[in-house]
Amino acid sequence: MTTSTIPPVPSTTAAVAVEGVSHEYETHHGVLLRALDGIDLSVRDGEFVSIVGPSGCGKTTLLRIVAGLIEPATGRARVLGGEPEAARADRAFGLVAQEPGLLPWRTVAGNVALSFELAGRRGDPAEVWTLLGHAGIERFADYFPRELSGGMRQRVALARALAHGPRVLLMDEPFGALDEFSREELRLELLRLWERERPSVLFVTHAIREAVLLSDRVVVLSRRPGRVVADVPIDIGRPRDAGIEDTPAFLDHVARVRDALREAGA
Repeated sequence: MTTSTIPPVPSTTAAVAVEGVSHEYETHHGVLLRALDGIDLSVRDGEFVSIVGPSGCGKTTLLRIVAGLIEPATGRARVLGGEPEAARADRAFGLVAQEPGLLPWRTVAGNVALSFELAGRRGDPAEVWTLLGHAGIERFADYFPRELSGGMRQRVALARALAHGPRVLLMDEPFGALDEFSREELRLELLRLWERERPSVLFVTHAIREAVLLSDRVVVLSRRPGRVVADVPIDIGRPRDAGIEDTPAFLDHVARVRDALREAGA
């Protein structure tokens, strides 16, 4: 894996910091539509933070701002103490979306190797094999995307995102298009991978139980324009597995997040 040129994050610096971010879109009628309004949030080094909120509240817009893909109307986002563009150029964060975006003419191994090639070097087969092993897909190395289930394709996308040992993972509903069985399997796989590497994660989801299972904190956004209405700490020990979902502590945290969504008008 490559070595980052971005210095370590001081203990007083958030891995991700969003400060006073607002954003607007212009409709085809020329009307400005406010998507986000005064968002402040942070993700500490090694912390897993989920964002939940009603459809259209600006969750994906916020993630795209953190990734440096769009500029906010006001405010700023910082990644590892600097501009998102610098972190992206240094490949210090990985991005995983709902659609895996795999190249259909490349094998599983070829799609993962692509991440190295885009950085200007050839992926060592041993490195690629290690990543496939971490994601539990090494025996599918020579398969093409069309031969894989949705869950397996998302595992490939996750392995690709981890190729450079990113210190930050930005995840936009990565399991949203999967069936419930695959979704549950991938949640647990992500937990296992996160426990191994401990990157900082900003994770967008509609699923309350998923957010509680994965996260150290769950940030709740209101209806559009999205505002932070609650920041719920998840005081459940780690490591976690599927068994915690039936515990009183887990169900209590789910209720807290659901109540915050209701109060926000979701």
